[in-house]
Amino acid sequence: MRLVADHLLAALTGTTAATSRNRFHITNKLLDLLAHPRRLVVVDEAQRLSSDCIELLRHLHDEPKTKFALLYVGGDGCWEVLSREPMLRSRVFRLLPDDVPALIRDYHPIYTGADDELLHSIDELYGQGTMRAWAVFTHTAAALCHDAGRQCIDAEVINNALTLLGGGVYA
Repeated sequence: MRLVADHLLAALTGTTAATSRNRFHITNKLLDLLAHPRRLVVVDEAQRLSSDCIELLRHLHDEPKTKFALLYVGGDGCWEVLSREPMLRSRVFRLLPDDVPALIRDYHPIYTGADDELLHSIDELYGQGTMRAWAVFTHTAAALCHDAGRQCIDAEVINNALTLLGGGVYA
């Protein structure tokens, strides 16, 4: 836990090491630093975090005075590690299939007018109910729409995006 706190403090301050070896002292400094400005803290290799490290990050994030978003990124085993932590279950946003169309239509203008079946197909082929996957798909599809001079997605844009992202094929 101290190592994670030390690395986060170093990243936020630009220093190479904490001046204190005391995790609680470092944590208090982090609470002050994360109070402002708004930040995005990206934790790479999240599959390597212990329960105690995840709890430290959750503590920092849940402190009312802190103003940061927390993004866990990882490779093989990341979901398994994070999904074992009960304190994260309520913090991971997953879309229910019935909620996908309305939410995604409001998410980005390229989905304006898209019918439910089309959005469900994208979710099945790529989104899988996660906003992270939808963000990746949307970024790719929006760039393709822009390049093609289109305002909204269509079958060609969807298939090209899926091809670029290694997804399935939209019929």
